[in-house]
Amino acid sequence: MPRPFRIAYPGAVYHVRSRGNDRGDIFLDGVDRRHYLDLLCGAISAFRLKIYAYVLMSNHIHLFLKTLLPNISEAMYRLSLDYSLYFNKRHGKTGHLFESRFKSKLVQEDRYFMALLRYLHMNPVKAGIVSSPEKYEWSSHRAYLADTDRVITDSKEALLFFSDNLENARAAYLDFLGKPIPEKEWKILDKERNGVLGDAVFRHYLKKAAGVF
Repeated sequence: MPRPFRIAYPGAVYHVRSRGNDRGDIFLDGVDRRHYLDLLCGAISAFRLKIYAYVLMSNHIHLFLKTLLPNISEAMYRLSLDYSLYFNKRHGKTGHLFESRFKSKLVQEDRYFMALLRYLHMNPVKAGIVSSPEKYEWSSHRAYLADTDRVITDSKEALLFFSDNLENARAAYLDFLGKPIPEKEWKILDKERNGVLGDAVFRHYLKKAAGVF
């Protein structure tokens, strides 16, 4: 069966998910996670990416990003390959670390941007790992509270969705994060398949621009 067509264009925004083969762990300790973030930093400059949010779970990764060039497949291939080579060498493993290819959804920013930030940063809470996102070390949430992690996360640009004033934006972000997530919204964001996260108007735009859907 041929691989599904993946839409790519300059400025495209994606929710990307990579999962371990057979749902196995892809991070065994903090050293692994730090190395992945180092590789992500390299990919940001090499492929001209903007990372709005990330969360590293034990057996999967979520990235919320923008590609300034139409190169999502190349960027994720390189990132996954480099990390797989590192992981297998360090832990004496062989074979595939990740299951198949990464999953990606093209995102309509004005409709789903804030919801995706909350979805990623609340993943460890939803999974029962921590009681609040502040307690989880391996996500970009803390970059939204202070000027940290600036190399990886473009948090200041993302916070503009909440307010033009940085202090007000951070307060609005925390307020939004603290609100209960509607179950319907979580199910939409949690679906593991390629596609589009957007309304009919956004899909129509893509159909005209790329000849899909």
